[in-house]
Formats: sequence, C-alpha cells, structure tokens
Amino acid sequence: MYKNCHHTSTEIITQDINVSLHDCKATKVSLEDEILSFSFPDGFWVRNKDNTDKKLFYTDEGQVNFMLLYADDIAVTIYIFTEKDGKIIREECTIEKFMSQINNGLCSLEFLYSYIGYQTFKFDCWIWFDKEPYHKECELIISAQEIVYQWNNLYEES
Repeated sequence: MYKNCHHTSTEIITQDINVSLHDCKATKVSLEDEILSFSFPDGFWVRNKDNTDKKLFYTDEGQVNFMLLYADDIAVTIYIFTEKDGKIIREECTIEKFMSQINNGLCSLEFLYSYIGYQTFKFDCWIWFDKEPYHKECELIISAQEIVYQWNNLYEES
C-alpha cells in the first residue's frame, strides 16, 4: 500500500504536482481488471508547481496505474523498432509478450518522453537488454481515462 497518490487525467492535464517518468525504468508490469500497472523500483520524478525554488523530487519505489478505457488488446499498442540491414523495422508486440519479457527479467522498460492527448497517453521508450543489441526503441500507446501514480516517500534531488 502506498501513502501518496497523484492522478493525471486526459481531461484535466494541469495539476498542482507534475509527475514525470523521464529516464525511469520499469521492471515489472501487470494487467488486472483493465488496470495496466508498471513498477518502478527506483521511483520517478515529482515537481510541485508552487515550489518557487523549482526543486525536483524523486520518489522511492513506486507504481503507475493506467485505467484502461477498453480491453487490453485494443487499449494498449506497443511498437518495437529493430535495425536490420540498415533499415528500421517496426513490429507490433502483444501486451502479453511484452509483460512476459519484462516480468521474466529479459528486459526493462525505460520511459523517455510522454505525450498526452484526449484519452491517450503515448510514450517513447527504450527496452534495455543485458546483451546485444542492449537496447531497442519502443513506442507505447495507451488509451486510458487517467494515470494514478503511487509512492511512499519523496526525496529532494541534490
């Protein structure tokens, strides 16, 4: 159970606190009752808009939950980009395969950039491996009403 919670809705994007997954790695993924969850053992970034010092904080271990609008095969689209013979190939990956690879420790998912539209969250990511090619680009598109960020403690960036 987490002590802190922050909601980001596609209808009300401006909040008192901004949360960012930029450069944060998820090492576990779950899907239950149309909630797609990512676990971040090293947490994620939190910024308070009212903070005049523009200080950035990071959380301890946290979880991010996407409240899916549809069945997972419709609400979640995953594209993985692979270089082959000097060309980039875009392949679609199922959520089941994606979750299996991450949960079995075959890779981790680093979130780089996010884009929020009406009922859509898009993330540019890297999938990290322990061996070559070491990483691949990934695009994660999620149809959700909102994201719920959960954590226990905040630490000031030094």
